[in-house]
Amino acid sequence: MIVDTIQQIQNLKNKSVFLYPIKKDDRLHRCNNPIIGFVVINTESKEAYTISNGHCDGILNTSDLDFLKDCKVYCYDVVSFKYCGYNTDSYIDAQMQYYLFTNKPYELDTPGVVNHYTRQYQNCHKINDLVPLHKHEEIALSIFNDIWIADEQAGLAFYQHQLQNVFYNIERHGLSIDPILFEERFSKTFSRVGNACYSQYNYYTTTGRPSNRFGGINFAALNKEDDTRNCFVNRLGTLVEIDFNSYHPRLIASLIGYDFKNENVYEHLAKHYSNTQTPTQEDIEKAKEMTFRQIYGGIQQQYMHIPFFASIEALAQEIWREANSSGYVESPISKRRLVLANYQDITVYTLFNYFIQMYETEQNVTMLDELFKTLDKDIVPILYTYDSILFDLPKDKCELLQELLNKVIPSHFPFKIKTGSNYKCLQ
Repeated sequence: MIVDTIQQIQNLKNKSVFLYPIKKDDRLHRCNNPIIGFVVINTESKEAYTISNGHCDGILNTSDLDFLKDCKVYCYDVVSFKYCGYNTDSYIDAQMQYYLFTNKPYELDTPGVVNHYTRQYQNCHKINDLVPLHKHEEIALSIFNDIWIADEQAGLAFYQHQLQNVFYNIERHGLSIDPILFEERFSKTFSRVGNACYSQYNYYTTTGRPSNRFGGINFAALNKEDDTRNCFVNRLGTLVEIDFNSYHPRLIASLIGYDFKNENVYEHLAKHYSNTQTPTQEDIEKAKEMTFRQIYGGIQQQYMHIPFFASIEALAQEIWREANSSGYVESPISKRRLVLANYQDITVYTLFNYFIQMYETEQNVTMLDELFKTLDKDIVPILYTYDSILFDLPKDKCELLQELLNKVIPSHFPFKIKTGSNYKCLQ
């Protein structure tokens, strides 16, 4: 029902509800996409109440969700509420619940009515204001029926309150751009807002590694060879990139108790591959390629004599046994569960790689969460790409950033620092 008076929603107090935001236009970035209405669904009776917050259909218009303060709120698209200034600390992230339960993202096809108006009014950037409120109610009810899970899932506290907040605190700052170079490279894109562009992290991935794309730009795979990265520039003085060295092998080493000491990982392994104490640069490059083949594809028998790979094989088999015995394997950090029944035709090393990529993300989130608590307000994180993070900061704050990094990053994860005026020229 479309809510006309505040009295119509008084019976929702102390109820369990599903909260869905109606945003101005689903193509816009959340930093520039106000919520123009809400659908609130009673999870027991399945009754829906649609409230306008500026939608043209609305009679009662309000941005106040105070009537939900005594409710148990399952919220869809929690981050959009964060961007609009709502306190979401007590909400349960319905999408995250679905992801943790199924180990896969919720795939939402653009509703037909939205597609219709988008085609009809291609230059209109408030499509959801054209879609009638009762249609938004139908969309919300369909999503609710697809994804609502009542029981809190293992790992929810970490994923909603640490992981989600870390990526929100990177994403919300945006990346400063050179407008001319940016337009030459990307033309018109919904990621641009003024002289900044915004990425959007998707942490609901099969592997556990967040993807990062928005407005047709894949921020996790920006070309390093051409001039693409030139258009991303500093706004505060300089860009600083923190890049972890040989990160995946070192993450695995931390799990199996293997010590590379202070050696280059691939030089260390090349000594074993080539049976020499003085490997050539060619040997080291080949060792890198061969190591990733072992980690991702499974350890070949001919390399089982190498202690590092023998320990990896033992860990992969232990994870496989645990999953088959319990039905799942649990993250040592978040307690999230990778449930075997959620995957089809999964192999020992596919599960191992899902586990390692989950561990990588959670380890990074743990370090970044600690770092962000101590950062000076002028040191701004702007981009995360798995084994690196990019900051924008005044030049005189570079030493402070390095001091803070040394405090929160364990010594067995060495990193290098690159600086430059734009993302292309870091060195």
